[in-house]
Amino acid sequence: MMAGDDDGLLAARDMDLQENKGAKLFQDSVHDVMRFHKLIVKFIDTKEFQRLRNIKQLSTTYLVYPAAAHNRFEHCLGVCYLAGELLSNLEENSKNLWNKIFPVAEEWKKKKLAVQIAGLLHDLGHGPFSHTWEKFVLSATGEKWDHEATSCALIDEIIWDGENKELTEVGKCFQEEFHDVEEYVQFIKDIIRGDKINDIIKDGSASDKIKAFLYQVVANKINDVDVDKFDYFLRDAQHLNIGVPFNYTRLINLCRIEIEDGISYIAFRDCESYSLKGLFRTRADLHIRAYQHRVAKCLETMLVDALCAADREGFEVGGFRLSRVQECPRLFIRMTDSILETIQNSEEEPFKKARAIINRIVTRKLYEVVGEWVLDVVQTENDIQNNKPPSGLEHEKLIELENKLGTKCAVTQVCVNMGKYYNPMKNMRLYAKNGRRDILDENTPSIVMDLPFYKVYVFKKEQENTDNEEIKMTVKEFLIEQRVYREGNE
Repeated sequence: MMAGDDDGLLAARDMDLQENKGAKLFQDSVHDVMRFHKLIVKFIDTKEFQRLRNIKQLSTTYLVYPAAAHNRFEHCLGVCYLAGELLSNLEENSKNLWNKIFPVAEEWKKKKLAVQIAGLLHDLGHGPFSHTWEKFVLSATGEKWDHEATSCALIDEIIWDGENKELTEVGKCFQEEFHDVEEYVQFIKDIIRGDKINDIIKDGSASDKIKAFLYQVVANKINDVDVDKFDYFLRDAQHLNIGVPFNYTRLINLCRIEIEDGISYIAFRDCESYSLKGLFRTRADLHIRAYQHRVAKCLETMLVDALCAADREGFEVGGFRLSRVQECPRLFIRMTDSILETIQNSEEEPFKKARAIINRIVTRKLYEVVGEWVLDVVQTENDIQNNKPPSGLEHEKLIELENKLGTKCAVTQVCVNMGKYYNPMKNMRLYAKNGRRDILDENTPSIVMDLPFYKVYVFKKEQENTDNEEIKMTVKEFLIEQRVYREGNE
């Protein structure tokens, strides 16, 4: 070995040591050992992120599956780790394109770290009991609340001091890595939301288009295959003891960049198409067997009722109504699943009804399941992509049905689908060993032919021995009126 080669190796080793200075290792039940950059560790060690240790990933499903006790904290660590792994493999498997995509190596280093940070912080804004909080806010206020918007607001709280807008300690470390703080904070927010890729494809600059793959890592709006789903499918299935028919390590190791019309996309080896289909089968299976389990939905309904009962009687956090506390990020970071115990342990008379519902949850005196109805619905793919419910099943219509049934009943809608598409495989990019590329289209065979399907559960709140036939008849008449009734539900 020549002296010059030796010097180069030493320089590279010194650079690696410098890069890893301040990095930490985390042991994980899903991914084994995960190494994180020192700036990522700074974000982890904030009160905003540590709060996620106390928010159950699966909300009330934990009350049905006792082993599903994992929290948003470890899921976010997993997404951050997988984002780094996916990006490293994309670079390794697309070396022929890398100088074209990132002519300045320093930019790639920054973008890669920023995408990992986005993976870490993507669920920062979740409320107590994860998605159940969104249902509570909708029920209490009639307004849809977006946890991703709150994630972005909390990122600002971490980076800047809210009072004087000066950089915090984490913000200063962020500035050392990225220099332009506002540019990279906005980039991280765009990665979390994922929607910016649509603007880039439509009228982005050539430089933005060739880097479009970065927006497909954490929240992929092209085909729903991203590291967020890799982690939560694996993590949830592990704690639920449900098998998964996809191999995420092969998907990550056999991915590369493909460029079409100047736009970069993440593509997978054609031999992994079965594993990709398995990813979406896993999603449907988890929804059917766990997320939409009727007892879990019953418990979720009771939890929302308890929170609404407390909210109606003026339960406050720092001067904000319970249903409005997410509007103040500095107060919202106090909000964890412990809010249930706070209400339960209150002694004020106005919160008596909320305490009674919580006590029924604790003592397993649950709402009675009056019935469940599988619905006959037709939904366009455009409606699915825009998360628009079928005609007759809008939130307002379900409220109308509840009003017909009176205060003694609750109505919950369940949807099981393939994500945002009838057939998500049609937007998948695959490549062959010989270099041939395929874009799967609408003629690609679907994964599951009986999805999406919709179902309505009706629960009776009162603990009384009454005939349920009148309730069932009212539900049937309403569903027939909305043209979603399916024969055979009796």
